[in-house]
Amino acid sequence: MNAQDQKLELGWQFMRYYSLIRVVVAFYFLISPFVFDLSPAGDASQFYNSIAISYFILATLLLFISLSEKRFNILSIVKPMIDIGFISLLAFASNSDTAGYAIIMATVSVFAILLLRHRLALLYGIVATIALVMVKTLKTDSISESDYMNLFLQAFAILTVSLLGNMLARRLTNYESEAIENSYLISDMHQLNSNIINNMKRGLIVIDENFKLLYINKIAWYYIGNPPSPTGKYLKFLLPELQQQVEGLQSQELEGSLIKLSPSSPRLLPKFSRLKNDNKILITLEDYSKISKKIQQAKLASLGQLTASIAHEIRNPLSAINQASQMFDEIETASQQEKDLLRIIQRQSKRINNIIENVQMVSKRKTPSRQEVYLERFLESFVHEFKLGLNHTAEIFINPLDENVKVKFDQGQLKQVLSNLIENGLKYSFINTKKYSINLNAEYDKNNKNVYLDVIDQGIGIPLDQMEKIFEPFYTTNHDGTGLGLYISRELCEANGAQLEPIPIAFGGACFRIIFDANYEVSN
Repeated sequence: MNAQDQKLELGWQFMRYYSLIRVVVAFYFLISPFVFDLSPAGDASQFYNSIAISYFILATLLLFISLSEKRFNILSIVKPMIDIGFISLLAFASNSDTAGYAIIMATVSVFAILLLRHRLALLYGIVATIALVMVKTLKTDSISESDYMNLFLQAFAILTVSLLGNMLARRLTNYESEAIENSYLISDMHQLNSNIINNMKRGLIVIDENFKLLYINKIAWYYIGNPPSPTGKYLKFLLPELQQQVEGLQSQELEGSLIKLSPSSPRLLPKFSRLKNDNKILITLEDYSKISKKIQQAKLASLGQLTASIAHEIRNPLSAINQASQMFDEIETASQQEKDLLRIIQRQSKRINNIIENVQMVSKRKTPSRQEVYLERFLESFVHEFKLGLNHTAEIFINPLDENVKVKFDQGQLKQVLSNLIENGLKYSFINTKKYSINLNAEYDKNNKNVYLDVIDQGIGIPLDQMEKIFEPFYTTNHDGTGLGLYISRELCEANGAQLEPIPIAFGGACFRIIFDANYEVSN
């Protein structure tokens, strides 16, 4: 509703009240001769009653017409003229003084001015004054000086009230315009604030002192599992674990402990703060994975700078150590124990070199060059190439996939991700089954319209408490590992708009799923 429509609605509302008052006044004129014994004698009485009945019927009809809300301008002009005309006739037909009718005419003039909100509305006061003078002149054969004085005062009162009503109407018009403008401004600000809050990356919940939920934004609603109509419900029924933390809020602000509010939500870090001058509590829910990721990126950036500055100093002696160990390994008189120690030196030297290279790669990661990749052809080519680089026989199975399914990914980075995952999978498969075996299962989900690729090994699987830790940099359960392979793989996937997630499987082994960006295509 725009400002003009809102003003019109206020006008109709005022007109309905005016019409209702008209019915009451007409009813008063109808019953006054009988209640107050003011009925004129003879034919004048019949004339008065006819006018009063007609006025009451017309007033009732005008009330119903006002309810239809049609032709506002015509009604606002005609109605006051009808009132002045009927009141003048009633004043002429009655046997009472015109003073009471002058008050009613002045009231009608004010109503007309407030209804029209126009300078021409003053004409109603002038018309009412002329009508009053004519009634007084026609009704009285001879007018005394006192009658003239009374008539003058009555006419003056009508005009004065009309002028005051006009001044009041102007002020009301200005106030209404300002009020409507302010209401639109407040509405726009409320809408803007609502959009800002709903588009925030943090979840926001507001509760009262009784832990009743008063407000929740979209991201928080998603975090708690999309329950229907959560507003107005108590926190203990929706989120009992969160209420336990809120109950411990003694100070103005408090940071809670990590919590998972629904199976689909990430781990969240809640923060509680009391709103000033209010008993309400604001709960902020922040995705802890994003916080930890920022910390990890900052650590790796610092580490990358440090590594870049000392890489040369480390690699030179490391290269000398590695070369010396290889030369010592060629000595035929070396014992088996000495050779085993040399293997340890060579293996750890290689590990140190890999750590340096991985950290430098993470800190200098380039923007991916995403290309259309036909997934089945890519996997067949990659597996063939990967097997050529192995120094042992491995079984890598590829489940058939529609050859027309393609995704967008940087081919070099996709090879790096798959190399990391398959190397890990083959290693853990051999530890568990003494066989290098792995499955690649790519599928196109028609329901969710997603393309995903599962890398499944035959190892012992991943404990549930380590599902998220395995992606932290330098976290490893293998003494020979760097702890950066899975972290780098996830970073590369996210850079290409994909996701890398560990998937629990019932029959043992580990499954890592690459969920590709939705910007895929199935060719005809």
